[in-house]
Amino acid sequence: MDDRESQSSDMSEPTWIPCLGASGTHPHQTDDFARVYERTANRNTGQIAATALDRISNIHFGTRILDIAAGAGALSVPAALAGASVLAVDNAPGMVKLLSERLAPFPSSSARLMDGQALALEDASFDATFSLLGASLFSDWRQGLMEQTRVTRSGGKACVATWPKLPGGGPFLVMAEALRATFPDMAPPAPPPGAIALADPDRLRAELEETGLTAVQIEEFEIAWEGPAGEAYLEDVGELHRNMAVYAALSKEDQRRVDEAILSIVDRIRTGDRVILRSPVLLAVGTPR
Repeated sequence: MDDRESQSSDMSEPTWIPCLGASGTHPHQTDDFARVYERTANRNTGQIAATALDRISNIHFGTRILDIAAGAGALSVPAALAGASVLAVDNAPGMVKLLSERLAPFPSSSARLMDGQALALEDASFDATFSLLGASLFSDWRQGLMEQTRVTRSGGKACVATWPKLPGGGPFLVMAEALRATFPDMAPPAPPPGAIALADPDRLRAELEETGLTAVQIEEFEIAWEGPAGEAYLEDVGELHRNMAVYAALSKEDQRRVDEAILSIVDRIRTGDRVILRSPVLLAVGTPR
């Protein structure tokens, strides 16, 4: 174990992380799920993307932007609206199809099916690159960070966002608490290694500097996911729940028990007819040597 590994050893306590995707399947292959993700998760990722774009100054017509693990386009679309030439890449066909639709009005922007750990792109070919909540989930997250730095031009900007507290934000917070309440004696699986390593700001800076980034700036800010309270909450995010691996693997009876726990949590934290779920986010920006 190297020094960087030991720095995060106290953060490896297993917690429920309701990862997307039923057991044995890719988390978001289908067209239907891409639209579910856009409707629910973009309430979080949209705020992260807005802050990330704000920190990369002087985005204008012709700025070359790469959005890695772009998901449903929370960053790609506003960047294209600002005039940038955006390439959005994701390894899920459903997401790429949705991204292609959302970027269709912008002739210099496009979406491609691509693995963020092996970018089929030229060195130093982008002015700014972004990996918002993606790299930390890669099986080889260090390689993903190396690839991002490789394709960012000298003097450009590379931006990475991670969750400093697991399981992250939005409905995942409620689901994790409901799983703990429903199955108190069941040990949750270990979190993804990258999610643990990059949750620590010092470790995040060290790893980015190892890829060749300099002047790495890290900040923490808060985002808020908003949804309806009561039974309407389950109606709002029910499709998302059915695409969470641990929930999808449960029996119908156990799903009902988890749903009851979710409603209890939502009732406890509601403000009037709304639920607001706040989460911290780490944002790192660096410049290639």
